[in-house]
Amino acid sequence: MKTVKLGEYKATLEKGLSQKDYIQKVAEEINEKQITDNIFLVGCGGSLMVMNPCKYICEVNSKINLFIYNASEFYTVRPSALSENSIVVLSSLSGETNEVIKSLEYAESVGATTIAFSSKNSTLGDRVDYLFPLSKGEGVNDSQLIILYQFIFNLIQRNGKFNKNDEIFDALNSLPGNMVNIKEQAREEATAFAKRYKDENFFLVVGSGINWGEVYTFATCNLEEMQWIKAQPVHSGEFFHGTFELINKDTNIIIFKGEDKTRPIVKRVVDFSQKYSENVTLIDTKDYHLEGVDESIREYFSPFVLSAVKEEYLKMLSRERNHPISTRRYMGQVSY
Repeated sequence: MKTVKLGEYKATLEKGLSQKDYIQKVAEEINEKQITDNIFLVGCGGSLMVMNPCKYICEVNSKINLFIYNASEFYTVRPSALSENSIVVLSSLSGETNEVIKSLEYAESVGATTIAFSSKNSTLGDRVDYLFPLSKGEGVNDSQLIILYQFIFNLIQRNGKFNKNDEIFDALNSLPGNMVNIKEQAREEATAFAKRYKDENFFLVVGSGINWGEVYTFATCNLEEMQWIKAQPVHSGEFFHGTFELINKDTNIIIFKGEDKTRPIVKRVVDFSQKYSENVTLIDTKDYHLEGVDESIREYFSPFVLSAVKEEYLKMLSRERNHPISTRRYMGQVSY
């Protein structure tokens, strides 16, 4: 059973790579229109946070302004930077999320170019200028990020701001196999974590930089939504401005330590936490091998490593707690 599921997972990631030609075509058309003044990434929850690494990528490698907006806030605030020269990337697997549809309507009213990560034959998918189709299955968020990386790095390179696309695309091609190996490597530690912490009711989840989306997703979407465990996502840079006063020897802390430029900020949190708490779980992307990924670009692939590892943690925790990850009290069950 394990082999079959990992095979399906790998196939889902490969679907993201299979859209390479179309992704390049979209990037070329957008660059020809010279409409890369800014990019808005719009969605809700995990569908939004999976796109978060692109903010770091653009800030480090280009002068393209990239904004991340919760869909409700996007159409309510109506940011003044949005114009006909903007790109709005909307994310909703079902293509029917009400807040995202309203965001699309606002983007259309301004004349912005719209792109969707969504299902085919959906309200969102049928109306946007460009659709990158998604289908349900384990690994769909990782597949979405693979597509988005190809798009973003194409935009950056075509604007003359980045010269390592060959290395990036080679690394992306190696991801399906690498991610399967990472999951297998993480399973033992994930099982030990689940057995130790299955009865706990609160966690701090800490990280920053390119990995902030994984921090937020694990705390809010995985622990809270899927396991009904109280969890607080904490930015590494903000940890010493309030949160650290909560730490004692019994505080449960999960730290995501990546390889981007914020690694020293995370290290400071690790050093403090391990000194005052006996319940620190450190997930360091450097502990995982990425075949075919050059050392100079590993920082951009930390979110993929963390995604694979945290999914194993969630699976094992769900099993130990006898709480299926599909269980919901309110979402899809009541009107809200």
